[in-house]
Amino acid sequence: MFTPRRAPLAAALLGIGVATAAYYADLLCAAFESNPTSGSPESAARGRELFLQACQACHGPEGRGDGPATAALAKRPKDLTRIAAPPVFPDGVLAYRIRNGGKVMPAWKGVLSDAQVWDLVSYIRSKRRKDSV
Repeated sequence: MFTPRRAPLAAALLGIGVATAAYYADLLCAAFESNPTSGSPESAARGRELFLQACQACHGPEGRGDGPATAALAKRPKDLTRIAAPPVFPDGVLAYRIRNGGKVMPAWKGVLSDAQVWDLVSYIRSKRRKDSV
């Protein structure tokens, strides 16, 4: 039952909900993006070249998070071969993480074009281990 005494609590919870939704809105929208290259072999080949130039120092040559730069990092990079397949981990979310980075990973938005980001997604998906979820 709602009472005037509970109004501040309700307002605070509503404010937290709105702030959380606004913070994650881009990520939520990204979850519905699909890879326009559909993981084509040509896209994956272009992504491999980009990966070797920009990503392997941290993620390692096979994408397992064991690159030479990991010794200087506070947290080990993700093993990209174990990223779950869509729909568990959508391609759009992977592209979002490449564009916007994370706690340790740098953002590549403004450095890589959208086409290059999707090429990386195609390459990363091609490296997925079959025993992953």
